[in-house]
Amino acid sequence: MAAMKPSLALAAAAVAAGALVPTAATARPQTTEPGVIYVVKTPVDEKGIHIPKDQFTRNGVTRYPRGALIRYEFTNKGKRPYAVRMWGQDTVVMKVGGHATMLVNWQYRGTYTYARVYKGHQLAPVRRIIIFSPQQCAGWASRTTMGERNALALVWCFARCD
Repeated sequence: MAAMKPSLALAAAAVAAGALVPTAATARPQTTEPGVIYVVKTPVDEKGIHIPKDQFTRNGVTRYPRGALIRYEFTNKGKRPYAVRMWGQDTVVMKVGGHATMLVNWQYRGTYTYARVYKGHQLAPVRRIIIFSPQQCAGWASRTTMGERNALALVWCFARCD
């Protein structure tokens, strides 16, 4: 019986140590796990595409951290049928009052353009979206929650048009 007590204590220590390891592993950000898809309702009219400003917008330029997964929900509030060109893809042509969606994972840093398309021709103004590395933005970690940081770090990009 006395010999069982040390082995029982050893087993309890092993179980306790095993319980601590998953806790430590989950404490770090999971940068490759899929996260939240952010929906951005975006009106389109004769003056352009109006992406709403958020915490990352600087000097009127739309900016997102690398890996942001965003579903743009476009609504044509103009007087002509428009499509939207973003990431080299066009949405379907939206009739007046119509809708289109595009899902983009902004995985790669850089500057990208977006514009309206009317009858196959790209219209001005052509605007930009800047994708930055979260480490390049001082104080980014202090302005977002852990869940937001996890959701903004994903793996691949694609566009979808309805």
